[in-house]
Amino acid sequence: MALHDDTHQTAPRWSVWRECSLHWRSYAVTSAVAIVAALIICAGIPKCYTSQVKISDEHFETDLLIGLNNMAAWAKGAINEHKGLRMPQVYYRLIGSPSFIEEMSQVRLENKGTDYYHYLANDHKSSLWERIWRGISRDTLSERDRIHAIIHENIRSKVSSKYGTVVLQVTDQDPVVAALLADSVRAHLEKHLADYARVRYTRDLKTAISKMEDSRRRFEAARDEYTRFRDSHQDLTSAVAESMEDHLMNEYDNTFSAYSRDREQYFRAKAFVDKFSLKFAVLKNASVAQEPSGPVTFGYVSAFLFLAFVATTWWCLGRRTYHEHKAAS
Repeated sequence: MALHDDTHQTAPRWSVWRECSLHWRSYAVTSAVAIVAALIICAGIPKCYTSQVKISDEHFETDLLIGLNNMAAWAKGAINEHKGLRMPQVYYRLIGSPSFIEEMSQVRLENKGTDYYHYLANDHKSSLWERIWRGISRDTLSERDRIHAIIHENIRSKVSSKYGTVVLQVTDQDPVVAALLADSVRAHLEKHLADYARVRYTRDLKTAISKMEDSRRRFEAARDEYTRFRDSHQDLTSAVAESMEDHLMNEYDNTFSAYSRDREQYFRAKAFVDKFSLKFAVLKNASVAQEPSGPVTFGYVSAFLFLAFVATTWWCLGRRTYHEHKAAS
């Protein structure tokens, strides 16, 4: 009777949790290192403060309620039909444009006695890690490009297409400066859009006048031709004369319809120019922050702990796999 060979037995099964629990000291050490590293990084980042302004376009119904006449309210409401002008996405793109950033760099800060550009050039504190990186990478950015990059980073906007609102947000190391800049961003955004709108609606008015005059001339020519034909063919009842009269009558009706349509477009464009007023409804005013918005110590600690946990787990499992392959070979 053959004996069973017990030299090749199946290795005991193991679980990831059991393997990792055997290395709890490694988890403790890496977690402690992660917390210390996160705290050191947070200590090297200057505190910053955030101020927000929430704005929205005024609505047609609101305009009627506050006493605007129907024409003024209609003109303001009709402006919203020009997609690309008063859509919140346009505000987002405009705030990030180089021309807007250049304009914001020239904003006067009364509490600092200088403009925003020179305030950032003289008083802005870079984090320790930014200074180290600039030294290592031998940053060749000019002062102007560096300041503009800081402004671009400090000014943000959040768009809510569902509610038609925009949150203008400014972050700075001085809470008073952040509040002043948030209100200034709103004012400059209004000015930019208003200037663009005036140029656009003036151009639209000139186009509408040209089209109306052209359609008026065609209508008057068709009307005069039809009148002359009627006057000279009052006694004729032939099929040819009736057909010609119908043709001229149709031409008269068509040109009259085109003239009426272009005339309505002219009054519409004129109302845009005469009644235009772009003002934001301020849903939330800028305020001076009492508590810093960053750096968020809890966020840094959580992120570093997560990375430490993942790295330690991979090390434990990789070490186990390596020893098993080595034993099998």
